[in-house]
Amino acid sequence: MPIPLGILAASGAADASGLYIITGADGKLSTSLDAITWSAKTTGFGTNGAIQTITSGGGLYVAGNAFGEFKTSPDTITWTDRTSTLGSSSVKASTFGNSLYIVAGDDGKLATSSNATSWTARTSQFGTGSITSLVFGNNVYVAGGLNGKLSTSTDGTTWTSRTSGMKTTAFGVTDINAVTFGNGVYLNAGGFGELNSSTDGTTWTSRTSAFGSAVINGLAYGVGVFVAVGNSGTLTTSADGTNWTSRTSGFGSTLIKGVGFGNALFVAVGQSGTLGTSTDGITWTSRTSGFGSSNIEYAFFG
Repeated sequence: MPIPLGILAASGAADASGLYIITGADGKLSTSLDAITWSAKTTGFGTNGAIQTITSGGGLYVAGNAFGEFKTSPDTITWTDRTSTLGSSSVKASTFGNSLYIVAGDDGKLATSSNATSWTARTSQFGTGSITSLVFGNNVYVAGGLNGKLSTSTDGTTWTSRTSGMKTTAFGVTDINAVTFGNGVYLNAGGFGELNSSTDGTTWTSRTSAFGSAVINGLAYGVGVFVAVGNSGTLTTSADGTNWTSRTSGFGSTLIKGVGFGNALFVAVGQSGTLGTSTDGITWTSRTSGFGSSNIEYAFFG
């Protein structure tokens, strides 16, 4: 993709510590209590690969990078190396729900764990295609990825391939870069401004995203609003996932890699360390991330 990074949402874990977390290039990871003042953490991931995803639940944070490295932490300060079944395949997506951790990435690999230590490989129905995004909502796990592939599961173990609604172009079926869930609605989105909605994760309906042909890289939901972000600083909002309105993101023409929501605040992240916050998804304030010129790949709250 553009990697569909940046779904920032409460994990639902009772022991979530209430931290905003941003990760990115050069193994960088920073945390904040307010999304304004950020503190860099040492993760041990090194500087060779971007940390592309992080999730939390059951008292642990779980993070993975572009080289298949995989770690857990109880506090974002002390990190322990773990072995998943993804091997050296890039870890691109993660989620937590119903006491189950799920990670996925390149080569269609997907694994589940109840403790984030022992992992079991699952058949994702993606073949060798990359899985770029995961979300859990209304007791359904949804995975999206390259070539418009999408699969769902009610238990994380058995996955069923679905028709995602992504269109076929001269370049093939449009990639899914992001999935999210809110207010009873699932969304998937990706290239050429394509966006689809579903009430069950099974049947998807094409929507007009107000992106034109710009790529959508991230989706989030909070305070009754869906937010979509993408290339050229494009940002749109919707109250229902169906009707979308363009907004001024404050990113100018800078690519926005992801967006998310936690503790009554949206956080959008992008290239060259750009970061913005909003309480309503409509009016955005630029913030200093501390990433310098490094790209921010992912944002999370948990």
